[in-house]
Order: sequence, then C-alpha cells, then structure tokens
Amino acid sequence: MLNEIFINNFVLIDELRINFTQGLNVLTGETGAGKSIIVDALGLIAGDRLKNEIIRDEQKRAVVEAVFDITDDISLNNFLLENGLSLVDDEQLIVSREILPNGRSIARINGRNINISTLKEISSYLLDMHLQHDHLTILKPENYIDYVDSFATNIKETLTTINDLYLNIKEITNKLTELRTNENTRLQRIDFLSFQINEIGNAKLTDGEEEELSQLATRVRNAQHLATNATVIYEALYANEVGLSAYDQISNAIDAINDTEDEILKSYLPTLETMYYNLQDISHNIIKFRDNLDFEPNLLEEIEDRLHEINKLKSKYGNNIKEILVFYNQALAELELLENSTTKEAELEKELHKANEEYKETALLITEQRKKAAKLLEKIVNEELSALNMPNLKFAVEVMPINEPSAKGLDKIDFLFSPNPGEALKPLAKIASGGEISRFILALKIALAEVYNIPTFIFDEIDVGVGGTSLSAMAKKLGELAKAKQVILVTHSPQVASYANNHLLIEKYVAYNQTYTTVKLLAYNEKIKELARMLGGENYTDLTLKHAGEMLDKAILDKA
Repeated sequence: MLNEIFINNFVLIDELRINFTQGLNVLTGETGAGKSIIVDALGLIAGDRLKNEIIRDEQKRAVVEAVFDITDDISLNNFLLENGLSLVDDEQLIVSREILPNGRSIARINGRNINISTLKEISSYLLDMHLQHDHLTILKPENYIDYVDSFATNIKETLTTINDLYLNIKEITNKLTELRTNENTRLQRIDFLSFQINEIGNAKLTDGEEEELSQLATRVRNAQHLATNATVIYEALYANEVGLSAYDQISNAIDAINDTEDEILKSYLPTLETMYYNLQDISHNIIKFRDNLDFEPNLLEEIEDRLHEINKLKSKYGNNIKEILVFYNQALAELELLENSTTKEAELEKELHKANEEYKETALLITEQRKKAAKLLEKIVNEELSALNMPNLKFAVEVMPINEPSAKGLDKIDFLFSPNPGEALKPLAKIASGGEISRFILALKIALAEVYNIPTFIFDEIDVGVGGTSLSAMAKKLGELAKAKQVILVTHSPQVASYANNHLLIEKYVAYNQTYTTVKLLAYNEKIKELARMLGGENYTDLTLKHAGEMLDKAILDKA
C-alpha cells in the first residue's frame, strides 16, 4: 500500500507531502489545479519516462519520493532479497526519483541507486496505473493472453515448460538452418582442411626432430675438424704413440700401489681403478664418434632440405613442430565433425521432431486450461459490466489457434464486444465508445484484482465520458473495489468523489508572481462543500449543498 508521496520542485508544486490511506483516496479540484501533476509524479515512481519542463526551479533538482507498506508481500520481498535491496525496516519500502537540472534522472530504492528497468519491475508489484487514454495499452491484443492465463489454475508450471520447449525448438532450428545455409562454406572448409592435413601428414614430423637435424647439420659441416679433435683426445687419453697416455699413466700408478703394502696409498686404489675403466669407456666412445663422422656426400643437402620443409610448415601452422602437430590434430577433429555433418543434420531433425511433438502435447494442455479460464473471465467481467449499468452488453473471450509456435503456446486471444442486443460480437477496440471503454476497463481491472496481488490501483479520470445512472454505478463499483484494494483516483465526478474514504482537495494559488499547488484533507462538512462545487460550480446554492450532503450520506451507507 502507498502510505505517502513527497514531491519537491515539480511543475507547479514547490513542496508537497500527501498521505494516503487504505480504501478510496479521491483527488478533486478545479481544472488546472494540479491533480494530474500528482498522478504524473506517481508515474515517475512507476518508471515512466521524463517529460519536458517538469522542474519548477531549473537551478535545483526535482524529487519525487514514495513510501510503501509491503508487510506480508512475500513475492516483492523475495525479489528485493534476490537483488540485494535491503529494507529500511520490515515493513517500509522507499522509492525515489531525482531529476537533475541537466535532465538526467536517478532512481533509488531505500537509498540505493537502481536502473529504470529494475524500478519498473519493482513498481509492477506495487501499483496498477490507469491514466487517461490508457486503454491504448490495456486493450492491446497481445496482453489479452496474460489476462486469461491469470484465471487458469496451475498454469504457471506448464507455461514455463512450453517456454523452455519453444526456446529449445528455436535453438535446434537455428542450428539446422546454419548447417544447411553454410553447405558451400562447409565443402570449401573440408577441401582446405584436407589440404592442410595432407601437407602436414605427408611430412611425417616428430617432436624434437628439428633440434636433432640442426645438431647433425652442424656436425656434418665440421666433420673434418671434429675427427681431428677426436683423434687428439683419443691419443691423449688412451693410445699415445709418442709418450704415455693418461690410460697408461693411471695403469702404472695402479701397478705401483699394488706393489706396496702401505694402507694410505692403497686407499686411493678404488678411485684410480674407476678412472682406469672410465678412460676405457670414454676412449671407446670417442673412436666410435670419430668413425661415425664418415658421412655420405649428400647428407648435408638432405638435412637442409628437410629443415627447409619444416620451416615452410612453421610459417603456416606454428612456431615449432609441437605446435604444428597440435594444429594437425585440431584440423583432423574439425574435418571429422564437418564430414559427419550429414549425420548431425539427421540427428538434429530427429531431435526437432521430438521437441515439436512435446511442444504440441503441452500446447494442447494449455489450450484446454485457457478455454476454461476464458469462460471464467467472461463470466466475471459480464457480471461486473452488469453492475456498471451495462446489462445488454455482451463480452466474450475467444481462444483461437495459431499456426506458428510461440513462447506461450498455440493460442491467440481476442476480446469480443456487442454493445446492443442483436448485434454480432466484434473486436472490442473497434466498436466500443469512450464511456463503454472506461466501464469495461474498470470491470476488467476489478476482475483481474481477484488474481493479481497488486495492492494499489491508480485511476486518472476513468469516469470521463460516463454519465447518469452509469456514473453512479461506476462510483459504487469503485467503492466496492476499494474495500479490497487501495484506490487512488483523480475525478471531476461528484458521484465518484462521494465514495471517498480519504478526500483530498487540490488547489492552486498565486503568491509573489508564482503559482503554487497545495493539498488539503477534507473533513465531512468540507467534503459536502466540495461535492456541491463539483455539482453546481463555485456559486452553488443551498439546494445544491443539500443534494451534496444527501449524496455523501448515501455513499457512506453503501460503503457500510
């Protein structure tokens, strides 16, 4: 419920605080006094766009702040919790909109900045606003299906299922379309990948091969020099024709130690013997190395050709052989996927067929639920229309099949309307008059109020175009609605205003060449005077005053 609204520096309003109560809150006053300004301010709280020239003093910011009681509103409290928007206390929610002189606006929930889309979502839990000419929105055919669904029992879970199935069908269809549309591209890609795979595969690369070849090429180029050095090393270590080699000298040292009984000298024997055998092994390996330096005459050319081939592949597929092989394996995997696309297409078609069957089955269940809900909505709205002095009007809800799947099933809803007996039912928006539209919207909102958990209804002159007994019926119906919901209403109708639980008079005055809007809560006698003004103008008579009093007393009895 809306407890209060604070408005500052907004159009004609310098500063204003209005308290609202449960029941019917009526705003009345002369034309141009500022009633609609207050509704516009509430619209900003609901996330409406900014209008031009709404700041009174362009040097200052404009502020609209509303305080809501959200006690026991589990859905809204859960939404706030999920979005990290803490409450001031367990009951109050403060929503504010600040408009800066540069035209930018800031929305806040309990002092925390939020974007406009979040503000709109939060306001959808708090307010149902019907402004003048708002039938252009509420009577949009695309909204009808949601109205009907609100009367269907246990349909939410099925609607979630149908939405998921619809999204799945769209995804599969998109995959199939992409697969079929890109057939030429796919074939070109297969040819290109095949070429790359053959080029790399024919090279028969092995990891580390390039390093080994580079080392071998260096060895071939320096074979003569290496052979000479190997001979020098061999002779120095093992077989020196000029003098004793290291092997000979260590051998002599071992013989000398074996020829003595000294324990200190014998302690060196194991080390010398190890050196003796190591020299044998080293010398053997050096001779083997030298003998292997006898390369084929064309070996260096073959190595360089191989390195050139590897470098060509590196320029295309990677910085080294390891990266080239990774690319090769990835290309093989992609080629396999592309070559199996025919199989993939068949799998997707089978998957799509199954999804479509599940969708149709679920859609049929929803259609049956909607047909029952449509009858219920018809019944309730027609009852409300009869109570609004439209007994001859016939309203019907038509559930029609559509060919293309949608996120809400295979149904289209239309509201049909017959204003007079004997006239055929036709689409509502095409044949209803302004007054009929107003009464129908009220009947629809009263019907929806039973299923929508929205605490506050706001109407801006919904009674325009309605007169006589129909207006009295509308006034009484608004009073009935206000027993279950908080209703805030701008009106020029004394019949409607007489049912107010909380009657607020909006007045305008001029001071120091500035125009100001004020609000006043009317007591019983003040209500009678305001109703008399609404009935007969500023110069009302005692008879008009008496009539206003009777009207107010009758409304009080009706509300009892």
